[in-house]
Amino acid sequence: MEQVGCGFNHTFRQYRLLSTPMRIKTLLIQIAISSATTVPGQIDSVCHVSCQVLAVQNGSVRFIDHQPTAPRNLTMGRLAATARPLVPRTEAPIGDLRSAKGWRIVASLYLDHDEEEVLMRLRFFGPDDRLRTTDEALPYLEKVQLGNLFGGADEIFGLTTNEEHTYNAQTAIWFLPSSGPPRVLLSFSGTMQQFTTLKSGKSAGVVIAHQTYDGVDSRTKGSKLEFYAWEEQTKSLSLSQIPM
Repeated sequence: MEQVGCGFNHTFRQYRLLSTPMRIKTLLIQIAISSATTVPGQIDSVCHVSCQVLAVQNGSVRFIDHQPTAPRNLTMGRLAATARPLVPRTEAPIGDLRSAKGWRIVASLYLDHDEEEVLMRLRFFGPDDRLRTTDEALPYLEKVQLGNLFGGADEIFGLTTNEEHTYNAQTAIWFLPSSGPPRVLLSFSGTMQQFTTLKSGKSAGVVIAHQTYDGVDSRTKGSKLEFYAWEEQTKSLSLSQIPM
C-alpha cells in the first residue's frame, strides 16, 4: 500500500494483529497524531510513537521532531530551488554545483523512515546530464570544494558533512573523469584542511584533519594532520609527508 500522510504503512502492518475495535481505535489515534503534527511546507513525515517531519519553510529546509521528551526544530540548510526537478518530491535539495567541464552534483536531504532522522543523498550527473552515481552522507553540509583542486586538468570534488555532534564529521574526495562514473579517492572521519598544487611550490595533494575519536572513550577525541599526495598518472591519493 502506498504511504499516505504520516507513517500509515507502519500502522496498517500493526493493526492487522488487533481485534476489530482495537483496529479502529488504533487508526483513529494515528490519524489524530498525523493531523496534529502536519506543518506548513511539509514534504515528508513518519510517525511511530511520535512524528518527525521534513519541511520547506521560507526557503529553508527544516527537520521537526515531535518527540515529547526532546522536541527539535532544526534548520538544515537553504533550499536549492534550481535542483528541485532532479529529486523526488519527498527530498529537499540544499546544494546544486556545476563544474567547468559539465559535471553537476546535487545534494538533497531526505527523511529516513527506519531511523526517523534526516540524511543526505548525493546525485552525480555527468556532462551528458545522465545520472552517473549516487551516494549517502550526513545531513549538515559543512564544506564543499569543486574544481581543478590539484592544479592540473583533473576535476576534483571534496565534501565534508556532519551531524549534531561536531566530532562526527565525514569527508569524501572524488575524482570526476571526462567519461564514466566518478570515483572516490579518499573517505575518512574528519575534515579537509587545504588543497595544494604544484604551482604553489609544494606537492599537489590535500592536507586533512583525521579525527581520532574511537566512538567510546572521550579521551580519544581530537584530530591528526595528514597529507595525501596526488598521483596524476594513476589518478589516486597516497599518504605522504606533509610538505613544509
